[in-house]
Amino acid sequence: MAIKLQKIGIIGSGAWGTALACILNKKENNITIWSYEKQTVKQINKYKINKTFLPNIKIPNNVTATNNLEDLKLCKFIFICVPSQFIKETILKFKKFYKKEMLFVNCSKGIEHNSQLLISDIIKKILTGSKIAVLSGPSFSIEVAKKKPTAVTIASKNQNDAKKLAMLINSKNFRCYYTNDIIGVQFGGAIKNILAIASGIVESQKLGANAKAALMTRGLAEMKRIGVAYGAKESTFYGLSGLGDLILTCNSELSRNFVTGLLIGRGKKINEIIKSKKTVSEGVINSKTIFKLSKKKRIEMPVCESVYKILYKKNKIKETIEKILTRDIKKEN
Repeated sequence: MAIKLQKIGIIGSGAWGTALACILNKKENNITIWSYEKQTVKQINKYKINKTFLPNIKIPNNVTATNNLEDLKLCKFIFICVPSQFIKETILKFKKFYKKEMLFVNCSKGIEHNSQLLISDIIKKILTGSKIAVLSGPSFSIEVAKKKPTAVTIASKNQNDAKKLAMLINSKNFRCYYTNDIIGVQFGGAIKNILAIASGIVESQKLGANAKAALMTRGLAEMKRIGVAYGAKESTFYGLSGLGDLILTCNSELSRNFVTGLLIGRGKKINEIIKSKKTVSEGVINSKTIFKLSKKKRIEMPVCESVYKILYKKNKIKETIEKILTRDIKKEN
């Protein structure tokens, strides 16, 4: 299945959208990035850099930027890279330019808070009959842009679409697998961000490598538990979009969510952290959403619930850790 010249649209000019533009840069592709920030459009078009979100990375010449969503109306592939809480309003603005032959790829890792819907369901609801896929996996933007080896997963209920996208995206340093578990891939991406905040808190308290290993393992069990309850396949959580992304995000200061946890653990207030950042830590709002979704189905998620209560209920970190450690003994699952 050969992929010929393609018009590709990227909605969102943050680090991830810019990195994707770099790896989709094959000589036959024409790439347009939509940016909310006019300054970013100017930087990309005039200087071929994105100084605000991905500095020191040269953007290919066949990438152009725009502030006008209409400029994406001829694109066959649309990659959505805005934070999950802004996707609904962005897609509503794009609706008038929507064509049924377009293939949408959600690249944001989150669940919309107000509706508690997966991003794929929001797109489907707004754009009737739309073709939707999800891209996820362990992939720091800066490493992708520098063409360091990376592996990701494309999920779509339509496996022909998934294969088509995998061929479009795949390159020597960016390996793309595919699956039909669009639910599991999205739950994995959302929950690993919450667990990364927890991992940052553990790091800040100097609790050691054993504690972090326990956190990640039990966090994976929570991810699997809620994902399966909402229709995901258990096996998905042992793959790139589950365990793979969890390992990456819980162990590096390149992770915004891990750094958020570090700062929380060092006594910073969450509102101060949010105000000081240009980028969004998806795990903060996702912790509230996942808390609500877990309560709906009575799913036990002590690690994710603890993050939510530290962030939103002002629970003390040391008391929260002690509470988790002194829970009743139970069978591992």
